[in-house]
Amino acid sequence: MREKLVFIDDDEVFCNLLVRYFEQDYEVSGFNDPVEAVRHIRENAPDVIVTDLSMPVMDGMEVLRTVKSGVLDTDVIIMTAYGSIDTAVEAMKKGAYDFIVKPFTTDELSLQLRNLFEKRQLREENIHLRKFIDITYRPESIIGASKEMKGIYRAIEQVSHTDFTVLISGESGTGKELVARAIHFSGKRKHAKILSVHCGSLPLELLEREIFGYEKGMLGEAPGEKRGLFEEADGGTVVLEEIGDLVPSLQEKLAGVLEKRSVRRMGGSVDIPFDVMVIGTTSSDLGRLRSEGRFRNDLFYNNIFSLRIPPLRERKEDIPLLADHFFSLYRNEFQKPDLRMSPEAAEVLKEYEWPGNVRELKGLFARVCLLEEAALITPEHVLKRLGTPLPGPEDAEAGRIRQAIAKAKGNLTQAARILEISYEALRYRMKKLGIRLPRRGSGEPLWWEE
Repeated sequence: MREKLVFIDDDEVFCNLLVRYFEQDYEVSGFNDPVEAVRHIRENAPDVIVTDLSMPVMDGMEVLRTVKSGVLDTDVIIMTAYGSIDTAVEAMKKGAYDFIVKPFTTDELSLQLRNLFEKRQLREENIHLRKFIDITYRPESIIGASKEMKGIYRAIEQVSHTDFTVLISGESGTGKELVARAIHFSGKRKHAKILSVHCGSLPLELLEREIFGYEKGMLGEAPGEKRGLFEEADGGTVVLEEIGDLVPSLQEKLAGVLEKRSVRRMGGSVDIPFDVMVIGTTSSDLGRLRSEGRFRNDLFYNNIFSLRIPPLRERKEDIPLLADHFFSLYRNEFQKPDLRMSPEAAEVLKEYEWPGNVRELKGLFARVCLLEEAALITPEHVLKRLGTPLPGPEDAEAGRIRQAIAKAKGNLTQAARILEISYEALRYRMKKLGIRLPRRGSGEPLWWEE
């Protein structure tokens, strides 16, 4: 759709020349009577008005006031003679986009219009992006109706309007980063930056540069200075993904930064204050790491608000909602609107333990919708794409026991507590299901530590 452009000038010849020149690029209307022009503007809502300043009956300032007093998203450019520049400047203060001094060339006006339409396009894109962000990262977009997820929604709402340091824990694939972004975009900092870094994915030197920045000349290969994460996100949010993977030297430095709320760049001598919300995420047991001396006490207790994202196996009532969402998403993406899922296939989804959590469920539907040619998705299709045999009652029980043993690091007494059964009952069920624990030093892999 072409942009709508209106010219208003009581000089009929000049106005017609402008219309003929610009109608090849825009949808153009020209008026010598500003009253008639305003009537057209109210009915057709053009993108841009180019109006002469000095006209009888209604001048350009009155046209501008009329446009800006309504709800039209219309920009106004004022055409003026050299002696009226002060008035044109006053018009800009009252909302005009710009002015152009007569006599001017069509090339000059054409350039001004191109710049204006580019800015309008950027403005519209930013509005659409903001709407997309608000929809994508609001708490309601984190799918789930279980008691556990309702608790997550409440927690996001509670903490998003504070400046608390937040720790989000949960297994890999549970959606910790999505919750972190939901906290940011639900709160008072949503119009500022949110920046993140994975604390275990970068070499030590590079990670330190990313988080803290460095001064000019600090690094031989670096031509200038670099602002660190806290400086770059000032006013917004910093997300430290997998904070439990930080090496001790960076834990110490980070603890000091969070305590003082200021950061010193590598090679620098000045502490730079910052105003950010800090969110850490972890799939590790930070309490265990702390007790083992692998995570600092001061950093551990720095988080004011802790939030645990439950694994999918603890909120299986959410699986149908998630399955419907991902099935619809990938059915549309791969243009398979007639693809359906059988009730039996849906039941298999609820029986599976989902060690990869929501990420695994999402990946399953991506593969199913892309690769399966059948019109109806059956249990066999689901299990083939999961790479697992059909689970029976004993398979499900064996899976739960293995997970409990893995969580307890091979300690059967602790595993029994997790399963809420006696130690003797656990030993009996392990024998019945053929589950055995290799002895340490036997050379066999300790599968619960993998």
